[in-house]
Amino acid sequence: MCRMLLSIGKYSDLTRYMDFLNEMANEGKHAPHHDGFGYVLYSKNEITVHKSIDPIRKVEGIYGNILLAHARKRSSSGKTLINTQPFLAGNVSFAHNGTIKGLGKKGKSDSYYYFKMVLKGFPAAVTSIRESDFTSANFLITDGIYAAAYREARKEPGYYSLFYQLEDERFTVSTEPMNGKWFEIEDRTLVVFRNGRVSEYKADEVVPEVI
Repeated sequence: MCRMLLSIGKYSDLTRYMDFLNEMANEGKHAPHHDGFGYVLYSKNEITVHKSIDPIRKVEGIYGNILLAHARKRSSSGKTLINTQPFLAGNVSFAHNGTIKGLGKKGKSDSYYYFKMVLKGFPAAVTSIRESDFTSANFLITDGIYAAAYREARKEPGYYSLFYQLEDERFTVSTEPMNGKWFEIEDRTLVVFRNGRVSEYKADEVVPEVI
C-alpha cells in the first residue's frame, strides 16, 4: 500500500510534486506511509535515481522533465532498498500501489515481479494478475518520452484511486488529487500520455496492447 505520483512535461522545478507526495505519505489516506521512498528524475539525457528505506522527507531542488515518485507502506516483503520503488530497468521506471498475493519471492516484493511482467507485455501481465488474489494492480510507468497509468482495484477503491491532470502541457497522475482540476481514472482503465495528448483505453475483458 503506497502513495505515488508521476509528472511529465517541459523542464521545470518539480519540487512541489515531491512536496505533495510527502503530504500524502504523512497526511493522506491510510497515512503514514513510512516504509521507504524513492524517485526517478528524467532531466534531458540524464536519469537520476534516489531511494531510501527511511520515512519520506522533504526534498529540495527537483528540476527536470519527468518525475516518478513513490512512498511505501509495506504489506509483506522486507523493508529493503531492492523493494523500494520506483523500479528502473534501462530507461523505463515503474511504481505500483497494492498487494498481489503469492507473487513476491526470494526477498523481492510482488511489485518487483509485477514490473518484470509488465516489461514483457502489458496485456499478458494484467491477464495473469487477474487470476491472483490482489487488492490493486494500479501502476505508473514512463520511458522518458511517454507516460501511462493503469487502475484496477478489487478492494477499497477510495484508497486505490488514481487521478490525472493535463495543465500547461504537463501531464500528472497521482493517487490523490492536488489543487486544480483533476479527472479520476476509472477502474480497468489505462491512460496514456504521448506526443502531448491523453488517450484512455478500457481493459474490461480484453487488455489492449498500447504500452
